[in-house]
Amino acid sequence: MSEETADSADSAGSAGDQDLEAAGDVEAAGDLASAGDLGAADRDRLARLLRETRLQLTMTQARLAALEQSATLELGRTLVRAARRPWPRGAQLPRDLYRMWRGGGTSQALPGRGATSPAMLALASAQLSDLSGGGERLLSALTAPGLSARSQTHGAVPSGMGLSGAVLSGVGPGVVLTGVLTARACAALAPDAAVHPLLPHDADILLESCGADLVVVQAAALLAGSPWAYAVDPAGADRGRRLARLIAAARALGKPVIFVRDIPPHLAPGLDWVADSCDAVTDDDFGVPLAQFNPIALPIMRASQPVYAGVRDPRESPALRALLDGLTGPDGPVRVSGEIPWRQRAAFYREHSLFVTACAEHAREQWCSGARVLLAYGDHTDVLRELAEASAAGPPDWPEVAAALRSVFPEQATTGRLAGLARLAGLPDDLITGRRIAVLAFAGNADAAATLGASVLNQRLRPAELVVGAGDDEMAARTVTGVLAEVAARGIPVRVISHPAQDWIRACACAASSPWAAPWFSDQDLADSYLLDLACARECSQADAIGYADAEYAYITTLESPRLARRELLGPDRLDSCHGLRLFSASRVPVMS
Repeated sequence: MSEETADSADSAGSAGDQDLEAAGDVEAAGDLASAGDLGAADRDRLARLLRETRLQLTMTQARLAALEQSATLELGRTLVRAARRPWPRGAQLPRDLYRMWRGGGTSQALPGRGATSPAMLALASAQLSDLSGGGERLLSALTAPGLSARSQTHGAVPSGMGLSGAVLSGVGPGVVLTGVLTARACAALAPDAAVHPLLPHDADILLESCGADLVVVQAAALLAGSPWAYAVDPAGADRGRRLARLIAAARALGKPVIFVRDIPPHLAPGLDWVADSCDAVTDDDFGVPLAQFNPIALPIMRASQPVYAGVRDPRESPALRALLDGLTGPDGPVRVSGEIPWRQRAAFYREHSLFVTACAEHAREQWCSGARVLLAYGDHTDVLRELAEASAAGPPDWPEVAAALRSVFPEQATTGRLAGLARLAGLPDDLITGRRIAVLAFAGNADAAATLGASVLNQRLRPAELVVGAGDDEMAARTVTGVLAEVAARGIPVRVISHPAQDWIRACACAASSPWAAPWFSDQDLADSYLLDLACARECSQADAIGYADAEYAYITTLESPRLARRELLGPDRLDSCHGLRLFSASRVPVMS
């Protein structure tokens, strides 16, 4: 027992020596900083030295605190006190030992296991304390240009930048996202967010420098084959500590941390402590990336044989296994394609018109790619009958494809899931810029305003705002504002401007704040899916302007009157003055009666 106490004292002495060395480093850094003006490289080096020294001091204090609270040291102290003062400490020794035995059964949680421990938060706070105060990042030289000023320039064209430059670079994803993510998740989120995946060796530096609004920990990124593999396995204790430290550092910075539990529990046991350490947990995946899985430029001739895309799951239920064995066997009508890399799935789906699957995620992707999908469940005879009917029907026509996009778009598309993550983290809605659409209209009297309000409220996809031109008469503007009060009461901000009927689209576009705008013509009877179809086309094509021309869901070279476009592009001859724009035709079939 005395040897263990001596070892503890030696540990405390070595920790004290480290404190003295760290203090000497701090003094040396201060002397260098006060020696005169330093260059950027010297300042960065001193800043890194100060950060490492502060982290070392805090870790030493944490080790000292753990040493002082250890049962071995406390037992040694109790025995030493009893030996020095046999009376009364020697008589109280049995009682003190009993109390130690009673209190020794409650062990504290290890850092990174269960809820984030105060020691881990203290380490992260010490490492990142230099970020507070002035509001500047410690590693500002590594910050991507534009991210630090994103919230100030969002929705406006920077001064001194031409229109083409504003369209191509000034309007981008509003939310900045980082975390433990797979390559597939990064590709899916890239069209709607600025994504910075973290790796175990650079997580601390990139977390400080990227200015992220949201930190996401994806369960699929913890599987074998990924940089964060085995982070929840006892064999990968070092990687698990790095993950726990990452979560604690993000929370110390005040960034919300969301855990996306998108894999079955049997694939990665031990995820409970990650869920407990994060601010919120969701069991949904990242949805269908419509920019990848869409019916754009479908081949005229597609293979009609039913296909099971992917490999069979070895954990299939007995009923599903028997059904799929009968469908995909040597005499079955369904062909199994085998493993398909995720980068090649979209092209593979567009080459076939009929799929059989047991995965709901794959079914949504195949459905949005313009194919018929048959979910494998039920009786074998019924599935064969439905399969024969689907084969006889041929590839789906455009109304069926449009219905698939409309059903997936609101909540099951990647942008919808990203908006759900933002709401879960308490972030403002304007960070998801891809679905912020302003409706631009002209209403010169009360009747036109009433027709406009009814048409907008009838839409299945509500716009982010409504900007209305009401002519030069101030009284007419007040009347239109009163008529549109019901629209404002439904949660759609309404702004009425006084502007003549000439060039009202450009005036309303300048008054809007949303990055996307859709001119509205009240004299046309618009379908309730009009704005929803335009938004689907924009998300599938990632185009700058969408309209209707002699092409069905395809890119075009000229567009006379855009129906949905970036706000800066609306107005006479605006499309002709910009180069490098992507123009898209939604459909040959009119969506208005």
